[in-house]
Amino acid sequence: MTNMKNKSLFTFLLFCLFTFSPVFAQRIMTLEECVAAARKDNTTAKDARNDILMAKEQRRLARSKYFPTLSASAFHFRSSDYLAKIFILDQDDVNSMNQELETDFTMDDFSIGLIKRGSSAGLTLIEPVYTGGRISNYNKLAGLQVDARNLQQEVAEDQIVMDTEFLYYKILELHETDKTLDAIEKELENIHQDAINVWENGIVNKNDVLSVELAQDQLSALRVKARNGRNLLRRALAKHIGMPDEDIDVDTTLNKEIIAPERLLVNTQTAVENRSETRLLDLLVEKSVLERKIALADMLPVLAVGATASYSKFTSNVWNSRMMGFVGVQMPLSSIWSERHEYKRKKIEEQKSKDFRQDKRELISLQIQDAYDNLESTYKQVLIAEKSIKRAEENLRINREHYREGLTTMTVLLDAQRQQQQALTQHTSAVSEYLQAKTRYLILTGRRDYQR
Repeated sequence: MTNMKNKSLFTFLLFCLFTFSPVFAQRIMTLEECVAAARKDNTTAKDARNDILMAKEQRRLARSKYFPTLSASAFHFRSSDYLAKIFILDQDDVNSMNQELETDFTMDDFSIGLIKRGSSAGLTLIEPVYTGGRISNYNKLAGLQVDARNLQQEVAEDQIVMDTEFLYYKILELHETDKTLDAIEKELENIHQDAINVWENGIVNKNDVLSVELAQDQLSALRVKARNGRNLLRRALAKHIGMPDEDIDVDTTLNKEIIAPERLLVNTQTAVENRSETRLLDLLVEKSVLERKIALADMLPVLAVGATASYSKFTSNVWNSRMMGFVGVQMPLSSIWSERHEYKRKKIEEQKSKDFRQDKRELISLQIQDAYDNLESTYKQVLIAEKSIKRAEENLRINREHYREGLTTMTVLLDAQRQQQQALTQHTSAVSEYLQAKTRYLILTGRRDYQR
């Protein structure tokens, strides 16, 4: 009786376990969803956003230099002796008195101590009036830094998009490969049945049957390899888009819409101007100009106005208040001949940044042309792959009929089947490469709002 109760309890616990335990379903994501997630949660994207926030704080810091500086101070002291004394008699009077009265007085016996302890507190306000352009140029420099970080975020996002599409389409390729292997598996089953029929009729020996079975084993091994690769890529994609703990897979609908490259072609020079990298190069030149101006300002005088207010007690028990305004000029005399070398160095850096910009603009132009050439190449590969599929399927059909009629060998038939498999796989790969090449060309020509 006790055993029956234990079994019933165990059955009930199993029922609860499988009924109420959470089920983690695999999440199917489209390319647009993967790109959106990567832009939001990819580590590089997060770093770029944090860099922008840091640059904005730096700009706020630079703006604060326009405002006056206010400082407060307070101190209290106590000395072992008076800091100042008032002498009632001078030394000659003390000497005369000592001679007449036969005494032994000193100067300290006829002095009054003034300051032995004291307290003070105050505020000082200083407003720079002229700094040679340091503050204004530092503010412009901080503003350029914010603009540069925003452009760097765009560049980072563009690379994230291309990396996401690479992983996405590689997974999709393996999905398509799995579908192709399914079709090839059915084809091999038909060939295997044909081989058995021909062998049973005594037309060929059993080697043909064994050859087909060997091809089927190779196909099974290829399927295992493809699935392992797909699982690894799925985990890599999940990590890349900021979802490492989720089981994700891609939408297996392959967009096979092929657009002729000439429909996407734009003027290369216009594309260069639209690139975020080109605008970054312009900011680099502006930065060098501002740094040269700041180096010049280090040799110029600084004019400031200010005021102080203090509250102190030294010689009596009465607190005294005092206010004072001032104007100050600081001339960095030694900097006139020392900082001029820094100024000359900044001038050379400015010219160097201009030369660097010109060189990189030319490289960007070559990069855009290379991207278009690659787009044309992948487009032609897709067209070639489409023709190859038709020819491989027709070749397989003819060889199957010939084999059934005893006009060809199993080796030739299996070779035709492998050609069909290769043609299907190459077409999937060509479409994937074309779609990635299209995205790369659109991004490299400054069309970041491209339509997939």
